[in-house]
Amino acid sequence: MLSLCSRRVGFYGTITALVLIVLCVLSPVVAGYQGVLKRGMKGEDVQELQDGLIVLGFLEGESDGLFGQKTLDAVTAFQRTHSLHVDGVVGADTWSLLEAEIARLRMKTYIVSRGDTLYDLARRFSVTVSDLASVNNIRDPALIKEGQELLVPAPGSVVSRGERGDSEMLHWDSVNRIFKVGSIATITDVRTGLSFRVRRRGGSLHADVEPYTKEDTAIMRRIYGGSWSWNRRPIIVRIGGRRIAASMNGMPHGGQSLGNNNFNGHFCLHFSGSKLHCSRKPCPEHQKCVREAAGS
Repeated sequence: MLSLCSRRVGFYGTITALVLIVLCVLSPVVAGYQGVLKRGMKGEDVQELQDGLIVLGFLEGESDGLFGQKTLDAVTAFQRTHSLHVDGVVGADTWSLLEAEIARLRMKTYIVSRGDTLYDLARRFSVTVSDLASVNNIRDPALIKEGQELLVPAPGSVVSRGERGDSEMLHWDSVNRIFKVGSIATITDVRTGLSFRVRRRGGSLHADVEPYTKEDTAIMRRIYGGSWSWNRRPIIVRIGGRRIAASMNGMPHGGQSLGNNNFNGHFCLHFSGSKLHCSRKPCPEHQKCVREAAGS
């Protein structure tokens, strides 16, 4: 009997060891999938991180996709500059702020002068009329007025890496399990490239969210041209390393749970298959924006 027990212990011990080996081998993959990057990792996500750090002036040279000492030093410098927790690990907060800072660089503002037309401005800034209209949510390009503030994208930057076409159209039932109440996500507006953070407040048929800080509210307001609106916009929602096609409106309404964010209420995020609370049916405009964000 002792001999049989010993053999069993040996067998299960071997299985346990094999399981541990497999977990150790897979752990970098799991970390990358959850949107966490750290020293020793490699791949396209690391290269994207390095590209961002180079653009912002924290890293010199070219991106190689290897998270080594230079990348670690650049990440900690970025975290220290922006008062983040300095640990050299790129998690949700560091990703969100990095994307927001890059988005700011891609935009500049212009105050409309007397006699300006959208066509003249497009030619002056080497962008298309449709890009200017889309970024500023202008339905009629002929209707701009003196004193109006316009966002002007860098040439060719309205659709860039990580935006339209680089996201999954995940059904709301799945998103609802991933994007839990109280968790933070990063929203990237497809038409402007501007990014900001939100925290989920609730919602059962779609997600009710709030801008995480007053700085996030300011970015969201810029996306909507300086004033709040019910207009739907295609967005990418980054949750746990996944990029999910979605749609948002830009109107504060209802209750709120965050203070000091300069946003009186919450707003709505819709995903594939999500529904309005009032009709309990999908909103055609939101679903159209979801498809646009997915590139279909």
